[in-house]
Amino acid sequence: MAKPHDSSTSFSTRRINATTFVIREDDSFAEHPLIYAKLHPKAPVIVLSDTGSDAPSEEHKHDKYIHLRAHLEHCPIPDNNYQPLNPSGKLKYIIICTHCHYDHILGVPQFLRGGTTEIIASAAGRDFIESDLEDHGEFEDIGRPTPFYQVTKWAQAFERLQYPFEHDWDARGRNLPCADAMPNIFLGMAMSTQGSPPVSVLPTRLRQAAMQQSPPSSNLSQKRLGTQLQRHQPPATLHTATILDNFDFDAFLNETAPSYYPPAPPKSAKKIDLGITIIQTPGHTPDELAWYDHDEMHLYVGDSFYREGDEDEMPIIFPRYGNLIEWVFAMQKLAVFVRSENARAAAIVDDGHAEGKDETESSGDEEDDWVHVPASSTQRVEISCAHQTYSVDGAEILAELESFSFRVFKGDVPVVETKKGHGGETYDLWREKGEKRTPMSIFCPRRLMEDARRFFGHAESSK
Repeated sequence: MAKPHDSSTSFSTRRINATTFVIREDDSFAEHPLIYAKLHPKAPVIVLSDTGSDAPSEEHKHDKYIHLRAHLEHCPIPDNNYQPLNPSGKLKYIIICTHCHYDHILGVPQFLRGGTTEIIASAAGRDFIESDLEDHGEFEDIGRPTPFYQVTKWAQAFERLQYPFEHDWDARGRNLPCADAMPNIFLGMAMSTQGSPPVSVLPTRLRQAAMQQSPPSSNLSQKRLGTQLQRHQPPATLHTATILDNFDFDAFLNETAPSYYPPAPPKSAKKIDLGITIIQTPGHTPDELAWYDHDEMHLYVGDSFYREGDEDEMPIIFPRYGNLIEWVFAMQKLAVFVRSENARAAAIVDDGHAEGKDETESSGDEEDDWVHVPASSTQRVEISCAHQTYSVDGAEILAELESFSFRVFKGDVPVVETKKGHGGETYDLWREKGEKRTPMSIFCPRRLMEDARRFFGHAESSK
């Protein structure tokens, strides 16, 4: 009798719409992040929303598939006719980083092999990401080294993605020194993008970016840095690391008259509209973003909010550098966006546009000139979050969130737990009591809540 195929994995996967799957990681940090994988119908890519913790729980550490890339490329998925989502890695990867916390980006380095992975992050959060990823990604808190990767696409507000992407070095190539100018130094380096970007647009930790490896801490000495690079390199590229260690990066980066100019960029390839719009949603972190799949009418919101799960009961968390005021306005932006998409969908009948009165109803409010779409409508925006909650009605959960957060700011929701966090700062947990309570809770520094209450006119609630 044939031995059954070993498909043990630390990830569970199920289909949520025609092109997209939700992947839940059973990780050692008990974060249980939700990763989304969209098999794009028009471009030869698989779009990933985050990459998880890359750390299997004790129960799964001996499973066959404990890394996301191996799971995607080799693990048979029942909801995909028992085929892997990306057999043998035939599709290129586009990773949309909803934000830079460890349980969302620790899996990034495994996708850098091959040099074709695109990594997208919010342009509004660029300084936050590049200034101190070790602290802002909370890697110090878990005792894990900070992964290093180069973001290849800094997405602007409401930018609709066109593939292949144009990079900074594509547009400015002839005016910047290029990695190809020094083939002996950059030979064999695994870049995260197609081709070698100009060195002058890379972050200051150039050597880690070039090698696209998980780096040591940013404050390591040059000598220790060279040692760490050798530790991360396969034997065939150790000579490269040695040359890098002796290379004067500061002089090269500050070169004002480079002796080499890259050839003119090739003619732009025909762009494919991915049907994905990036929405900047700062609040949970400054770099938080959401993204919308127009074809599927599905909005992915990262850690901005979620309902408490039956198993984890995880609250909506704001770290010390979060901002509740910005978060409120970002959530209002999402609410308006969802309402407009629902109204647009309701007005479409088969092959044209129509005012479908049987599918819509008037708001009765002259100042609110929106078409209100009843829950029975056949096509409405759904929302999926990075923890616990996925494929829920977007308008309904956003209305629930607005109502709950207002009650928290007003002081109608009690503090049920208080803890000391980073640097001894006080963190509170706001959660309603009773069977009919809203299945949401908020955990954040007391300072952030007091700031928000003052701003929204509820300062007395803090007292």
